[in-house]
Amino acid sequence: MGLIPDDVIETVRLRSDIVEVISRHVQLKKKGKYFIGFCPFHQERTPSFTVTPDKQIFHCFGCNAGGSVFKFLMLKENLTFIEAVRMLAQQAGITLPSTESPAELERQQKFAQLRQINNLANDYFRYIFKHHGMAANAREYLAGRGLSQEVLEQFQVGFALPDWDSLLQFLGKKGYRAQAIAEAGLALTNDSGRYYDRFRERIMFPIWDATGRIIGFGGRVINDSTPKYINSPETVLFRKGHLLYGLHLARGAIREKGYVIIMEGYMDVVTAHRFGITNAVASLGTSLTKEQGRLLINYSRNVVIAYDSDAAGVAATIRGLDLLQEIGCQVRVVNIPDGKDPDDFLRRHGYQAWESLIDQALSLIEYKLQQAVSKKPVKTVSEKLEVMRQVFPSVAGIKKRN
Repeated sequence: MGLIPDDVIETVRLRSDIVEVISRHVQLKKKGKYFIGFCPFHQERTPSFTVTPDKQIFHCFGCNAGGSVFKFLMLKENLTFIEAVRMLAQQAGITLPSTESPAELERQQKFAQLRQINNLANDYFRYIFKHHGMAANAREYLAGRGLSQEVLEQFQVGFALPDWDSLLQFLGKKGYRAQAIAEAGLALTNDSGRYYDRFRERIMFPIWDATGRIIGFGGRVINDSTPKYINSPETVLFRKGHLLYGLHLARGAIREKGYVIIMEGYMDVVTAHRFGITNAVASLGTSLTKEQGRLLINYSRNVVIAYDSDAAGVAATIRGLDLLQEIGCQVRVVNIPDGKDPDDFLRRHGYQAWESLIDQALSLIEYKLQQAVSKKPVKTVSEKLEVMRQVFPSVAGIKKRN
């Protein structure tokens, strides 16, 4: 590992908000001039972990762990000091002098190239959406759904042209080869080895990581073709099961409101923000992963699941309930009437009606009981035992934690 000058390290430290960095891993609450939470380095019943913003330090009075923002990342992420400095420098947009090995330099250059390709593609999609005549239907469609220019700008919504290689041509003129564009998840090859755009004639939603860097895209059709949505494939940057759509925008509201709302899709979250529900994120599909759950508890253990109320949504909700309970979350479930999704409900009924749904959200046990008895009347002993079999794991899990 190469040495980094002290003045550069100090610049990185001053440019890194320790509360923001630690909040990605620990749910913090403000208490006077401090922030407190449960220590991530040992088990405890009473929070003894303290962050002091004006000194840019943390300390746990339970296990005596403490130090700077670099030390926190070293302990939490099992990083070396140089790796922690590099991570924070990258997030702060600071270029470090490097004497790394050729292999490491090549890896870093590859990551930087893929991020640049994603950023340029996002700029291109946004420009097409705003100015191109072939995006008129997309603009009209989103306007018809009540999305303002402010919201569209906030989520950087774009449009992919129907041509087979419009993005490839654009990025090619910027000096990027088709193979690199494919490695970024934005191109495919046919049987003859010819490259073509992955996303065509779709409304484009950039997908960010928790720090706000674009790592992939989701595309939605504006007609009846299928599939309705497609995401970027798994790449070295984009790992769907480790992400939550909109988290970088929702972090502050989640901490402020004390809970997070998990929805299914992009449009649900975009519409939620339009109505001022800014603590909403999406799971990029219907199946929550443990990695997504662990990402959530960095901000709040109080989770409201608001998936679609169709059969697929119900099944996904139950899987999510079990997973989130296993990792220590307090879970409630919103029952959206008439088989609607959050997007439909909010556009039809508005903010106040949504808040009423949140107030009426069911606990884990209530929701499982409701689902267990909704299929048919429960009369016989065997039917009652089957209900208990479905619900009992939830009860057992709660007792175990207590």
